[in-house]
Amino acid sequence: MTITPKGFFGRKGFELDLRALSVRPLGAHGVRIRVLACGVCGTDLHFLRDSVDYAPLGHEVCGQVLETGAAVTRFVPGQQVVMEDVALCGTCDQCKSGRVDLCRSGFTMQDQPGMAEEIVLHENMLHDASGLDPVFAAMTEPLAVAIRCVEALGPDPGKPLAIFGMGTIGLFCAAYAHFRGAGPITMIARDPESQRNKAAWEAARGLGAQQAFYTSEKGWMEGIGFFPSVILAAPPSLAAQALKLAAYGGRVLACGVTLGEGKTAELDVNDMVWNKKSLLTSIAEPGLHFPLALSLIRSGRIDAGRVVTHQLPLGEAWELARLYGTDKPAVKTVIIPG
Repeated sequence: MTITPKGFFGRKGFELDLRALSVRPLGAHGVRIRVLACGVCGTDLHFLRDSVDYAPLGHEVCGQVLETGAAVTRFVPGQQVVMEDVALCGTCDQCKSGRVDLCRSGFTMQDQPGMAEEIVLHENMLHDASGLDPVFAAMTEPLAVAIRCVEALGPDPGKPLAIFGMGTIGLFCAAYAHFRGAGPITMIARDPESQRNKAAWEAARGLGAQQAFYTSEKGWMEGIGFFPSVILAAPPSLAAQALKLAAYGGRVLACGVTLGEGKTAELDVNDMVWNKKSLLTSIAEPGLHFPLALSLIRSGRIDAGRVVTHQLPLGEAWELARLYGTDKPAVKTVIIPG
């Protein structure tokens, strides 16, 4: 008897819908995996706060191979894997020209939620994660995103770095930048009394950050100084503040997005021109740096577990409304479908 798998979709108001999923055929290069752990991403929270339509939830996935298509040779049933939510195709003009970051014809989840019992993926989206705790392995995707941000910005070893935002990406940016030799690292968040920010600051300190400033505090910019490198892992509306903190010749990288308010910023382009400041952007697709992220987690050189504050069974995903609809000490929650 075929058991129909279930998965979560969500929309604004933290409305969650646990739906029966169609049982997808494998195809020659397909891999069916049982989801062992799925991280709740900031994008998922944007859907749950601002999306009018239901969206599939979850893409930070660690799973176990259930079956493989006839042409699959790299993976076998029982093997533990992690997933890229978008994998480059390797054959388009951009990929063949060395601009894999511009690939727009890669392999995707095809609207399947990762916050589900099982999903079917193209083998090119998967990496071996044997022997890792599934919860920590699920952090491969956000760590790879952070690696991409730091590498795109290129902060110099031994030089100060400021990071706006103490969500998972901001925390992993701090961790990888610290591993890479940048520092001292300054975290910037909104409210020092927030339970979430208090929990995030504990994680940030454990991952290599040295100090924190809070934008809700009067005169918070006084004495903070200027930075050759700034990462904006927070709403785009803070871009002007990030550029104010950039030193002469400084670089700011924006990677935060929002589906609600805060999508725009008014920039002083004169200041940018006269002071030779640059504003860069980075997005997570297609997936890059997964082998490095896996290696750093496997070796313990980056402690992925520091960002995980909560774990929930699939049937208790409705708790996300309590954890993130109000101020709780929740940084990263991982859903455990099993």
